[in-house]
Amino acid sequence: MSGYNNRTGIFELTWTKANYWFRRADVPAECREQKDMEFFACVLRHHGLNVLHVDGAFLKVKATPGQIWEALSGKPSDPEHEAYYTK
Repeated sequence: MSGYNNRTGIFELTWTKANYWFRRADVPAECREQKDMEFFACVLRHHGLNVLHVDGAFLKVKATPGQIWEALSGKPSDPEHEAYYTK
């Protein structure tokens, strides 16, 4: 399950959530050949986020939900929606 840990600042992102949030048309060239969670990790890294762990079905990233949303979607974060994950 995807979720943000307020204490550590780490978001555990599942493939399902990453795939749902991913809306970019501008995929970084270095990420185009990556598969599964490595693809999403590459996109997050390209946008300056610190990916700590990549597994087959999830990854851990030191970032807020809003930062992850912006990196994956290419759209601005909505503070009200982000609050859902940080409560």
